[in-house]
Amino acid sequence: MQTTHPRTALITGASSGLGAAIAFEMAAQGWNIAIGARREDRLAETAEKARAQGAAAVYAGALDVTDDASVEGFFAASERAIGVADVIVNNAGASRFHWLAETDPRWLRSEVETNLIGPMVVTHRALAPLLAAGSDGDVVMVSSDAARCPRPGQLAYGASKAGLENYSAALGLALEGTGIRVIKLRLGPALSEFSFSWDLTPETMQKRTEHWASFGLRDARMMTQGSLGILMPEDVARELVHAVTQPRHVLLDTIELQPAVPRHVGRDPK
Repeated sequence: MQTTHPRTALITGASSGLGAAIAFEMAAQGWNIAIGARREDRLAETAEKARAQGAAAVYAGALDVTDDASVEGFFAASERAIGVADVIVNNAGASRFHWLAETDPRWLRSEVETNLIGPMVVTHRALAPLLAAGSDGDVVMVSSDAARCPRPGQLAYGASKAGLENYSAALGLALEGTGIRVIKLRLGPALSEFSFSWDLTPETMQKRTEHWASFGLRDARMMTQGSLGILMPEDVARELVHAVTQPRHVLLDTIELQPAVPRHVGRDPK
């Protein structure tokens, strides 16, 4: 159902997976949508479907959150096209599994720049017009349960998400009384193209799964083959829209989503 006064949402990493699902859910509300990502061909597909879902207006453009000039160019173009965004979704993320001895420092730097510095730069740019106009708004940080459950093999990813949550908490304090809410969306295993660059051969997946299991941790990529369940992008999108459409006096500060174990799976009932 469309809202009377459509909001304007800006979503990073929206070419596929979680970002695309979030765009579609917001489009179904009749909102204006600005979507950015590095893969422009896939972004065009997201934009076309968002229009079909009922978006009031859609702007799609190239966006690399690790490039300050790209961030500024995307904001300037989207604001000219559909106006200032009052819902900012920092969804773009990166992670590469690596054994400690095989760690490439360039991967570490890239992950921190994408998962932590990028959202900070995007948010800083997004807040400027909202604060200048005294407008309400919502900033959403898509985080991970790796922020509180460190996983060997994802050193930079977990550290960057923990940093993102700390930044979000401090930003929320700084914005108290402005009408701008900061929401942390902490996700457990979710289906996306996030880890398509990983080695997904059965042998490697099994080795990684057993390695994490020795620390009491789970490998989400094995869940689709097993029975522990996994969050779908649409699940995440619904909860995000629920959070940003709460009455302005309500703040869903941290939302953690985990897949529930399906019926008749897991412990044998007595």
